[in-house]
Amino acid sequence: MTVRRAVAISLYFLISFAPHPLKAQEAQEMAADLERGKRIYRSVGYCGNCHGWPGDGRTGRLLQAPEAPSLRESELDTETLIEVVKCGIPGTAMPYHGRTAYLDGSCYGGMELSDFEQGTAPPLGKTFGDSDVFNVVAYLEAYVIGRKEPTIEECTEFFGNPNARACRKLK
Repeated sequence: MTVRRAVAISLYFLISFAPHPLKAQEAQEMAADLERGKRIYRSVGYCGNCHGWPGDGRTGRLLQAPEAPSLRESELDTETLIEVVKCGIPGTAMPYHGRTAYLDGSCYGGMELSDFEQGTAPPLGKTFGDSDVFNVVAYLEAYVIGRKEPTIEECTEFFGNPNARACRKLK
C-alpha cells in the first residue's frame, strides 16, 4: 500500500471522529432552506440515484447506480455530513459536490486531488456552492436521518403526489 493510499484511507476513517469546529460555526451562521435542500438532493445532486428517494439506500434507487449506505441510519454529525457532501469519500463511489472542493483547503485537512493515487480520489459529481451543501445536509437532518422505513406520507411529500409511481408500492 502506498503512502498516499494509506493517507486517504486514514482520512476516510477520521472523518467520522474528528470534530470540525470552524465548519460547525459556519453552518450555524447559514440559514437552511429545506425546500432547496430537497431540490438539490432530488434534482441537482442526484443523490436519490444511489441513496434512493427516501435515503434508505434501496427504495427507488437506480439499479445501475453504485450502492450507497442508508442515510436514515447515519450517525454522522453535521460537520462530517457537510464534509462528505462537499468532498466525497476517498476510495468509494461517493462523489464530491462542493464547487471549491480540493481547491480551498477545506477537504480532509487540506488535501488536493493531486494528493490521491490514481483511482482513489472521490469522483466528481454535479457541483454546487457551500450554501447548497448546507441546505442538503439540513434537509437530510430534518427529513431523512433517524427515520424508520419510508412511509406513504413521506413519499407523497417528497414527490408532491400520492399517486407517484414510487409511492404505489407503499400503499
